[in-house]
Amino acid sequence: MLKKSRLKDLMLVIFMVALVAGIAHFVVTNPLGPSRLLYYVQAPIIQWNTRCTAGAPEWMAQIQRYATRNMAAPASQLAYVSPEGELHHCETGWKDGIFGDKPLTADTRFRYASTTKTVTAAAVIDLINQGKLALGDAIIDVLELEGELSDPRIADITIEHLLSHRGGWDRERTQDVMFLINRKPWCPDYPQKLLDSSLMYDPGEAEHYSNLGYCLLGLAIEKVSGQSYREFMASHYDFGESTLEFIDGPFRADEVEYDFRFENFYTDNYYDKFDFPALSSAAGLSGSARDLAVFVSSSLDAEPLTVLDGDMESGCDPKENQACYGYGVYRYQPNKEEMPLFIHSGKLPGNPSAIVVDPEGGVLVWLGAGGPRPGSDADQDFYDYLRGVLASHYGR
Repeated sequence: MLKKSRLKDLMLVIFMVALVAGIAHFVVTNPLGPSRLLYYVQAPIIQWNTRCTAGAPEWMAQIQRYATRNMAAPASQLAYVSPEGELHHCETGWKDGIFGDKPLTADTRFRYASTTKTVTAAAVIDLINQGKLALGDAIIDVLELEGELSDPRIADITIEHLLSHRGGWDRERTQDVMFLINRKPWCPDYPQKLLDSSLMYDPGEAEHYSNLGYCLLGLAIEKVSGQSYREFMASHYDFGESTLEFIDGPFRADEVEYDFRFENFYTDNYYDKFDFPALSSAAGLSGSARDLAVFVSSSLDAEPLTVLDGDMESGCDPKENQACYGYGVYRYQPNKEEMPLFIHSGKLPGNPSAIVVDPEGGVLVWLGAGGPRPGSDADQDFYDYLRGVLASHYGR
């Protein structure tokens, strides 16, 4: 009996040593691991800290509960403008971090990241509808650039190409000139350098997401309006009556606290590495989900063009996430029998966002302060979930 007792004690000691060693190894090799695991303990509590406007559809709270866990967002806003123009919104979590003292409100500021592009696209389309720009205008003519071209195809890039990410660049094969770490991009301050650029494809040949293209669209707005991009947007769309404002880099006092635990590289000082004024027309706006949803919904009343126009079918696969771009959104449709969504997503460190327009004209905007691990399928899974919820809402 004594030997058996000693053997059990020895086995227990070995188990405890192995457990401690395993935990120590996990923490040393994966310092964010414990914090990431903790989130899945916190998420069920956060999920139920959701507040929606009176009369909001139940499915909005369901989306918030899904997003809290699966998009790893401890704080988020959701806004929906129905086809009839009825506005509802929900807020989940706290402005000042998990279990903080300040519940998130409808006015709390989030960065819009690349969903800014849909706002820029709407402004360009407004100018086209007014006859001040045309889809077929060459960007070098709009900007009045003169000089020898490094690549003759630069002369063929049109406003339409830039709106639909078909300018001829490919950031997967070369660097994204707008997001070079600790380096100032040449656009928008030195547009003449466009003449020195080289393209990977003929303009219009292939779709490849481009921040540079939307920076150039911002310059087109400046040239036509005679104002800076920021001044034109703020005055023309009356930003003073909403939460919409441009970000210069540092976090603002009315801004949500972002959670960076699922980021592999960036932390809360990431903004020091990029030029936010230069990113104004591509990723520089901020505000609430409510005000962004109202803006996008209002833009759908434009005539004859809106952000829902453009070729979102040929030469691309609508089953893919972030493909089939038109003028400011892309078409997402897993198969022909299912309801399509028209989406523009955004992503800054700890800060995912999405604009979703349904075929009935409803507009949904979601903004998160967190975000799943880079490289995961969480974004596409989220859009599949949204498509299912909205399809049920419309009885499709």
